[in-house]
Amino acid sequence: MGTVSFMKKLIAFDIETTGLYPEQGDRILEIGAVPLIGNQVMLENGFEALINPGMHIPPEISRINGITDEMVRDAPPLESVLPKFLDFIGDLPLIAHNAPFDVGFISYYMGKAGTPLLKNPIIDTLELSRKAFSHARAHNLDALLGRLHIAYNSEQRHRSIGDAYLTALAYLRLNAMPPPAR
Repeated sequence: MGTVSFMKKLIAFDIETTGLYPEQGDRILEIGAVPLIGNQVMLENGFEALINPGMHIPPEISRINGITDEMVRDAPPLESVLPKFLDFIGDLPLIAHNAPFDVGFISYYMGKAGTPLLKNPIIDTLELSRKAFSHARAHNLDALLGRLHIAYNSEQRHRSIGDAYLTALAYLRLNAMPPPAR
């Protein structure tokens, strides 16, 4: 008699924004998400959308993520992208690095749209990093990727689909590590 293998599906996601504080008018510029099935990251089945924020993108933000006013000029507004993203993630568990930031932005704009808030289980690779590498001072995504020996090029970073993919890889490596000794 054969065994049935169960492959759990998760979604790693990331957003790019015009700043840090949605309640002060900062907006979402891009959403990217990639499914993980078992230990496979399914980049080809990902979700990626630029969003027209309806405002000028601050130059310091464009320097970080490379997203310019010209790139989002003809992009749809968040009101049309958010329902597609929510359909994509369904009720699956979500993975993000510094999840309170990404989830906070999404939740803020869901609230403004009158959409029920996320009920998805959330896995934060920042918290997993703090547990796995309690001796380390830095736990940003770059530091975590370095500790986990995950190579990437600079074009992958600070764009939502690239960061979602790298977060998924970090999650898989963290999940494969033995628990820290006590």
